[in-house]
Amino acid sequence: MKKYVSTITLILVWIIGSSFNTLKEGDLTKEDRKYVVDYLKQSQKELFSRIKNLSEEQWTFKATETSWSPAEICEHIFKTESTLVKRADAMDTTEWKPQPEDYVNEKVDFIIDFLQNRERKFNAPEHIQPEGQFANAKAFISDFKQKRGETITYVNEVEKPLKGYYKDFGPLGEISGYHWLVFISAHTQRHIKQLDEVLANPEFPI
Repeated sequence: MKKYVSTITLILVWIIGSSFNTLKEGDLTKEDRKYVVDYLKQSQKELFSRIKNLSEEQWTFKATETSWSPAEICEHIFKTESTLVKRADAMDTTEWKPQPEDYVNEKVDFIIDFLQNRERKFNAPEHIQPEGQFANAKAFISDFKQKRGETITYVNEVEKPLKGYYKDFGPLGEISGYHWLVFISAHTQRHIKQLDEVLANPEFPI
């Protein structure tokens, strides 16, 4: 009898617990969060691999007067991160318009492909333009680790149904808060390509 009661109790606990963990429409799934977090970690690793050994001369090298140095590229990535997280978080003030999972995944691929195309050039808004914030790569890496860590914490803990809210964003079409989270790493990778262009310049200091 005691064994029977214990079994019933465990079943009830499981049912009650499951009811509190049921995903609602638009919620990020465990798989969504893992995908975004893995992508954030991957893009950070790729970025650091390019800059960790740069001297101060290399850090500030500019191919032309109007092009960005590695320092400026990295500062732009740093400043943009917070803007994109805020944009994702604010999506619950836009239109509730959940889309099929196929659409969600196709839009992820589109965003990544769109940003990887360096033939498309954009002027960064003034508030995310570089201003000489980081004297060297070491200082940047230290601060960026903290900022990217905060982004990862947000992704793991956010409870808003970010996959359900959509808003049109120019060339990207209608995207959700979840897509803005993906955009963060895709944006980082876009500027890693820009970094690679600088590092490959024949005049780059050795």
